[in-house]
Amino acid sequence: MKIVHSFSVTEELMDQALTEFRREAARENRGRRGLQRRYSPTLRAQAVEYWRLRQREGDGLRVVATALGVAHWSLFRWVHASKEQPRFQRVQIVPPVAAASAPSLVVTIAPIGARVEGLDVEAAAKLLTLLR
Repeated sequence: MKIVHSFSVTEELMDQALTEFRREAARENRGRRGLQRRYSPTLRAQAVEYWRLRQREGDGLRVVATALGVAHWSLFRWVHASKEQPRFQRVQIVPPVAAASAPSLVVTIAPIGARVEGLDVEAAAKLLTLLR
């Protein structure tokens, strides 16, 4: 009984998401047909999220694109664009510690790895283990 109930909830959520996407797409594209249709970043994100839900249920990209009313190549591009990492990441610059007795320690963490200055190898390894 519980499995059927959770499935129907998931199915109901997917139906609501589909209905909402189609309504918003129609509103944004009033009067546009075919290749003239454009989709806002918000709608693209909704389409990608809907595709992910349907993919978990075993549906393919073309089936989902047809349900959404978009070209399959458009949905394909949106899905792949959503996987890209942003080129820039937020950093925080903090003033150095004023205490003269504190050793100079610099830790830089970036997407490609971490850099630690001012510690021996063993202490740096322990620090990086704690930061994970």
